[in-house]
Amino acid sequence: MGRTGTTRRHALIAGGAGLLTACSSEGPGPAAVKKADDTRRLRAARDSRALLAEYDAVLDRHPDLAGALTPLRTAVAAHVKALAPASPASPSPSPSSPSPSVSATPAGALALADDPADALRTLAAAERRTADAHSAALLDAPPELARLLASLAAAGAAHVYLLTKGSVS
Repeated sequence: MGRTGTTRRHALIAGGAGLLTACSSEGPGPAAVKKADDTRRLRAARDSRALLAEYDAVLDRHPDLAGALTPLRTAVAAHVKALAPASPASPSPSPSSPSPSVSATPAGALALADDPADALRTLAAAERRTADAHSAALLDAPPELARLLASLAAAGAAHVYLLTKGSVS
């Protein structure tokens, strides 16, 4: 005589099918996830481009700081390039060319740039803001982007140290 009613196996199969349906019907699809990832990347790239513009402005005003600031600026330019979305339609900025405009910098950030020490403090504050923004963005980023943002935030923290207590000042 066969069993009648619900067996453990049937309950597990039905429950698993229900979970699969629930998982696939809830949450964003792959296109939405990619769009959110690209938006995070673009926001982080914008922040890094603004920082790059600050470096360019300080170097234009204080060319005597070029020896100390050029390696840091080159690293920030590489950050901008690394943050460019992976899609072939998006042009990646050139890390060696200066930013076309300083208008991306925060209002008034360059007001103290007449004195080299003030310019370095302003640059350190911009590095700190950018590193903090990268740290905040990594919390809800997918793993690959989170690792990149964590690396960039750590590099920014190192730049802050060099600009305030390290060999640059």
